[in-house]
Amino acid sequence: MFIPETRVMSYQSPHHDMTIDLIANRNPKLKTKQCHILELPILCTRSQNPGAGSELYIRYEAKGYFLELFSLDRYIAAFYLHQEVRDIEFLTQEVAKDCANALGHQVIVEAYVNLNGVKQKQEIIVEAMPSGS
Repeated sequence: MFIPETRVMSYQSPHHDMTIDLIANRNPKLKTKQCHILELPILCTRSQNPGAGSELYIRYEAKGYFLELFSLDRYIAAFYLHQEVRDIEFLTQEVAKDCANALGHQVIVEAYVNLNGVKQKQEIIVEAMPSGS
């Protein structure tokens, strides 16, 4: 069975060498909402935060493209031990901006964070539009 190549382009993150790849939406006339749920990597080696079970939700309406799954895993993993993006608030904001820029339209990114060292959890919600919008 022949499966056509649907990957159409990549967005280069300004933070590391990993890209966010896009795949074609082969039914763009169907209203389709997408939510990618990703496990968050440890950003701080000292506190080990975010803690186990922390997740990032990337929500958007699929227009011409979808975010490609495997590239999202590589993109998020590349933030491990990052020298600039070291806190979950900044990570959530930057992921939202990068995904909005990759897709060319609004993206909502939600982080649900389990924290080590304190008796707290954290929820962060960021709405981002592409740069220049």
